[in-house]
Amino acid sequence: MSASSATQKTEILTQDVLAQLDEAIHKAPCIGLAVDESTDVSDNAQLLVFVRFFNKDKEEFCEDLLGVTPLQTSTRGEDIYLAIKEMLTKRAIELNQVVSITTDGAPAMVGRERGAVARMKEDNPQLISYHCIIHQSVLCSTLSAEYAEVINTMMRMINFLRASSSHQHRMLREFLREGEIAAFLAQLNSQKATTFSLFLKNVKKMDIVAFLVDITSHLKELNLKLQGKDSSVCDLMTVVRSFQRKLALFREDLQGDFSHFPTVKEQADCKLQKAF
Repeated sequence: MSASSATQKTEILTQDVLAQLDEAIHKAPCIGLAVDESTDVSDNAQLLVFVRFFNKDKEEFCEDLLGVTPLQTSTRGEDIYLAIKEMLTKRAIELNQVVSITTDGAPAMVGRERGAVARMKEDNPQLISYHCIIHQSVLCSTLSAEYAEVINTMMRMINFLRASSSHQHRMLREFLREGEIAAFLAQLNSQKATTFSLFLKNVKKMDIVAFLVDITSHLKELNLKLQGKDSSVCDLMTVVRSFQRKLALFREDLQGDFSHFPTVKEQADCKLQKAF
């Protein structure tokens, strides 16, 4: 089979799957949306929209990806709102059919006046909005502006490294074996690489990174426990309350021996060795 034939068959199958999904959505009395704005390896913003509805033919609740669309210019609330509205229009889905929307806590999503949710509520005042509590980056970024800056820098650096050439990838693997990522970045002749190299040499920033590595591992455990189908509100509340009790333990541990924060402990031991 030629490449063009394979591509054509894939496109036909894709259109058939989309048609089946649209038909099931149109039969549903109402739907719920989950919206997330993410960044791809080229550092371009992409908007992902998921849909949940009751499938009358299968007599069960279904979840699926409604669509992915690039945010070409900016990621303001107005841009996200227009992208969602355009996607719904193309799929012939009425706004009043959408009864709920779930987003992270970013200002572009939940801003009081110009956030995407607020704009959608202007079209559909009955719309119910939810904040996704398992969005890890938002959970971390709300700690402080300084922590948010560190997370954003790490994300940009990862995307920068992933988008590197094959030659740079080979160099990166060699430096990673030696644990010298900062040295690798220092060798690259670019302003971005220099910025990231200085970031990795900043002891205070690395302390924050160490803390975020450990706390996000705990958040990942919480994340996984909150996921999955057919969990009741009571089940989820039990998980959340258990994690709240753990937070008190973590707070005490940060004043002690860091038994629940191995990366922080390693960073502290490393600084202690350098001091001597």
